[in-house]
Amino acid sequence: MDIPRKPKKRPPRAEEIAARKQVAGRIGFSMGCIAAIVAVTINVMRAARPFSVGLLLLIVLVAALNIPLGIAMGLLGERLSRRSTDEGDS
Repeated sequence: MDIPRKPKKRPPRAEEIAARKQVAGRIGFSMGCIAAIVAVTINVMRAARPFSVGLLLLIVLVAALNIPLGIAMGLLGERLSRRSTDEGDS
């Protein structure tokens, strides 16, 4: 018979850090989406006419790389802005 266990409680500081990471990821995602839209716009304006499907697909895929880069930059910014006393918490 299994004994029901209570889930481990995280320290209050760990919950705050997790919330900060969540917000940083969302902000980074939105920054990445904005950068992707700007990149698509610039590349479509500079591309040779008439457009082909392959060209448009390449433009969109290369611009989509901005999204994970934005997320990574947001999380890196959160990590660097954390106080040094919080380094033990992940």
